[in-house]
Amino acid sequence: MSLVLSNPGSIWIIHPYAGGPGVGRYDRPYHLAKCWQERGEKCVVITCSDHHLLDQRCHPGPTVIQGVLYEFLKSFEYQGNGVRRLLNMAAFTAAIILRSGSLARRYGRPSRIIISSPHPYAYLAGEYLRKRFSAKLIFEVRDLWPLSLVELAGVSPSHPLVRFTDWLERRAYRTADQVVSLLPCTKPHMLERGLSEKRWHYIPNGILNLDSENSIVDNAAIRLVRQWREEGKFVLAYTGALGRPNHVQSLIAALAIQARKDSNVYAVIVGRGDLKADIISLIENRNLAHRVAVFDQIPKKEVICLLNDVDAGFISLRPEPIFRFGISPNKLFDYMLLELPVVFAVTSGNDPVSEAGCGSTADPRDPEDISRAIDSLANLSIEERQKLGARGKDWVIRNHSYDVLAENYIKLMGVK
Repeated sequence: MSLVLSNPGSIWIIHPYAGGPGVGRYDRPYHLAKCWQERGEKCVVITCSDHHLLDQRCHPGPTVIQGVLYEFLKSFEYQGNGVRRLLNMAAFTAAIILRSGSLARRYGRPSRIIISSPHPYAYLAGEYLRKRFSAKLIFEVRDLWPLSLVELAGVSPSHPLVRFTDWLERRAYRTADQVVSLLPCTKPHMLERGLSEKRWHYIPNGILNLDSENSIVDNAAIRLVRQWREEGKFVLAYTGALGRPNHVQSLIAALAIQARKDSNVYAVIVGRGDLKADIISLIENRNLAHRVAVFDQIPKKEVICLLNDVDAGFISLRPEPIFRFGISPNKLFDYMLLELPVVFAVTSGNDPVSEAGCGSTADPRDPEDISRAIDSLANLSIEERQKLGARGKDWVIRNHSYDVLAENYIKLMGVK
């Protein structure tokens, strides 16, 4: 039975890079708000009018995106990671405070405020709003700052921005009414930095139901996959970004081993990113162009059709210490939802593929181990792979559907 809070105040979801249909890829705030509205809650998503993850520039002010209220606050335009991006962060935080009265008149006084932290600086505005409106403040942690700055971006621990962010992170863990982590293994880190155990909660990334029926879609990638399948090939797919963190080179190295064995394993890579040209060159240099094809990013509908035609999905991440806190990748959940068995070449604090029993795990640093993981799926019968795929779909729906996550959040909002 759904829980609906009796509190008449609205829910303010403050996310500096919030997306949604036609807005951008960080669409978690949109889907949570949609679910809460269906439960009778009043919600608004408050975000920046200018940020690097927008599909298109959004005009400042209120708008409705497929039934969900949004408020775009004007901020600095920027490119890259320079001073203007820092000004964008500061201006967004200031705008929330300065506009709080008009926002309350437009959307109702908030009784629950969620500050989501692709960066954490808006938490200061959240504290102001909590005091002004006597609201409950929830700090949602997507990325661990300042660890991300130090371990991924290589910023010195003594840098003033790192020191300030470290102070802010500790303050948030001490003072937030509740803290939600999208990563499963952050509790020890957060407790060490001032959070009490009863205020730590894990609510991961969510998934949407995907239309897995093949519609009439015709593109070069799908035609090639169907040709390979008709020839009896085992086809592996990677669909996603082609950047340094994605570590797609590990798949190429494993397929070079497959080629030496003259196996029937082939692969299609669909996406875009800074390393796309390097990946194509690597394929050519290893004489793998006959069994590995790279295509540019395609619309989501076409990705679904492509994945319906392959035998397994592939995901890899470059080994980084910060992954010890766990991962929650949407790409993996898409594979699971479409009932694909998965080769999971990731070293992290959690292993969703092993938890779900839906594929094979490998060390991303070891091409031989990745090749072994591929073989473990390629050597199964179609029926055995279908059983693995069904397990993955069942697991991801039970643990990551937005209906479940929204319900968990509503229960959390009612905790005193």
